[in-house]
Amino acid sequence: MNTPQAHCRFGLHSGLWTFDWTREAAERVVPEAAEFGVEVLEISVGTPERIDPRHSRALCERYGIEPTASLCLPEGAAAALQPDKATAVLLKALETAHALGSEVLTGVTYTVLNWRSGALPTEAEYANIVAALKPVARQAAEWGMSLGLEPCNRYETHLLNTGAQAAALIDRIDAPNVFIHLDSYHMHVEEHGLGAGVRASGDRCRYIHLSESDRGLPGSGNLDWVDLFRSLAETGFSGYLVGEVFAPPTPADAAALNIWQGAVSNRFDVLEKGLPFLKALARQHGLL
Repeated sequence: MNTPQAHCRFGLHSGLWTFDWTREAAERVVPEAAEFGVEVLEISVGTPERIDPRHSRALCERYGIEPTASLCLPEGAAAALQPDKATAVLLKALETAHALGSEVLTGVTYTVLNWRSGALPTEAEYANIVAALKPVARQAAEWGMSLGLEPCNRYETHLLNTGAQAAALIDRIDAPNVFIHLDSYHMHVEEHGLGAGVRASGDRCRYIHLSESDRGLPGSGNLDWVDLFRSLAETGFSGYLVGEVFAPPTPADAAALNIWQGAVSNRFDVLEKGLPFLKALARQHGLL
């Protein structure tokens, strides 16, 4: 069987270095990322007031790195409960992402991480999410950008756990620039196999986090990486492949990410071992 040929953009989440994206962080991280062959750098825009987007954009252009932007909604702005506040947060983040030169704003754009109602999702919750995201998708389209929805595991949200659920929500938002952002760490819990999750998402999946089963060094856990990359090749995936591995986090980051043991000892393990491991699989399956 001939599989579609795809070209993906490969990168890392800036959380490998820091979640506090200041001018100083940008000047430290961007050159090092370029030194290790990183093509895409995902920058957290959850605190836009600390970011100098034009400074970061100029640095990325100088070093040949494409920035992408992501966030998780903050406390007090869960789209299912406070749609107007969620819209305001997302529009500010979108503005920052646009100034960075990112073509996307993605991540947990629909809820506060680790908030669960304690019950099954309701129609009212989904209606509020749709109301919150529609104006953001509209503004993104005006700027030539796309908006991503990242399903997370059941311990972090009750709203979107699978690619199929994300697809159903996208149908309701009814905007062609809204896409599915899969994450292998969450898929390992929620999908019936990594490949099955990719196939269920189809061409709506345009972004994927490559994260090991324990959020540690890629290749050191129990994910079926071959199944994942094979399915990406079979579906003609041509979006962003972003390794999401976090350096030892601050206490606040650890609480948000549920990382209670050091997932990796230092970033160089990822840059020198994990990144080549993932790139080799992507090349083997014709994705790079």
